[in-house]
Amino acid sequence: MRRALFLLATGTLLSAMSGCSLGHCGRRSASHAAHHGENPPVQVERSPQEPTVQQLAATLQPPHPPLESSTKAVYRALSPGECQCLAAKHAPLADALDDQRKRLGARRDQSRHTRKDKSEKQRAFQASMLRYSALEIRDRAAGAALEAYYQLAAAEAKADLMALATERARETLRRAEQMKKLGIPLPSPLEEYQRQLVELQLQQAQNQLTLEQLNGKLRLALGFGAEDDWRIQADPGVGLVSDSVGDVESAVRLGMSQRPQLLLLRALIADLDRDTLGASRAFLQTISPLLALSRPGPNCKLLPLLGRLSHVRPGQEEEVERIRDQLRTFLRERERETEAEIREAAYEVNARREAVVLAREASERRHERIRDLEKQRAEGLRGISELTQAHMDWYKARGEVIKEFLGWKIAAVKLKQAQGILPAECGYTDAAPCSECRQ
Repeated sequence: MRRALFLLATGTLLSAMSGCSLGHCGRRSASHAAHHGENPPVQVERSPQEPTVQQLAATLQPPHPPLESSTKAVYRALSPGECQCLAAKHAPLADALDDQRKRLGARRDQSRHTRKDKSEKQRAFQASMLRYSALEIRDRAAGAALEAYYQLAAAEAKADLMALATERARETLRRAEQMKKLGIPLPSPLEEYQRQLVELQLQQAQNQLTLEQLNGKLRLALGFGAEDDWRIQADPGVGLVSDSVGDVESAVRLGMSQRPQLLLLRALIADLDRDTLGASRAFLQTISPLLALSRPGPNCKLLPLLGRLSHVRPGQEEEVERIRDQLRTFLRERERETEAEIREAAYEVNARREAVVLAREASERRHERIRDLEKQRAEGLRGISELTQAHMDWYKARGEVIKEFLGWKIAAVKLKQAQGILPAECGYTDAAPCSECRQ
């Protein structure tokens, strides 16, 4: 595998040095087609497109059956913890890396008494690379799934809220039509009430599409089949996250000690020597093929021969130090980036928590306004139009509460992902992934 990666990178480099990279060859082909290909389309005068689109839209009919609403769909309960661990478990690339690591371990056991220490050290070094890389992938998979999970919870809550708003808009339109028939002056034109209802119905349709997309995305991420059409019943009330991040520095220290990618780089640096040089060079290729270029060999043809006989390559110690320096540089950069990610996520958790409180207070004030208007309407001082607008404002305020609350949950997920602790919460550790992941 390592040799295949090296050959691929070398072939790409040699192609670029010879002046015929894939990009250059493609540009020559495109240029050739431009000069010797088909004639361009016939020149015409611009014609208006809007009337055409309107005519085409008028031919469409509602789908049969109509788009399924939330109340008619089949739901299956899924907690945030189950979502997190199923996503960590069903990460195909991480599974492939763990399988490769297990095969290395099996071969190491079989050849423990027949191979040299050098081979044993190389296999252990490669197993460490595979283990930490798999944990990093599972961490990203669990974080992405949880973020989609809370986005789904927000979309479901929005669907409930929009159903209330739509029903009120429909009721207001019915009353406005009755008032018009009776010759009672309307506070606003009838078309305004119709427009509000149509806008809400459009938003409902768009939200239904969002629900379908998020459910499909989550089902695949959690290992379910593409043919499944049930929906996930999210539970945002489960205590997945803490109320706030009291000590940002403690959160940073935890992440710096647990993030799999940092553990990988530290292990590579600590175990790097002549025996593990090849694996380290292969790892550098995943960052950039140019980083793994070896220095030119000696001019004397006798030195490589002596090196093969003595198992010591000329200049090998210098290459070990060069690669160690490159790994250290990359580690320092990743540590700075990881610390910044953790701090940003921790601050966002606290800021979102405050935003939830403010949004809730604004919603309560809107609700109090409705109670005042209902009292004044009972006394004949207010009309239905002002009360309807107050309800719409309250629905918007409740929507802000939903947005900020689920945004707070997502911020906490980002914090855990930046710390790299999501796989460990499901039983995957730097020692070995669990055989029976929490479902």
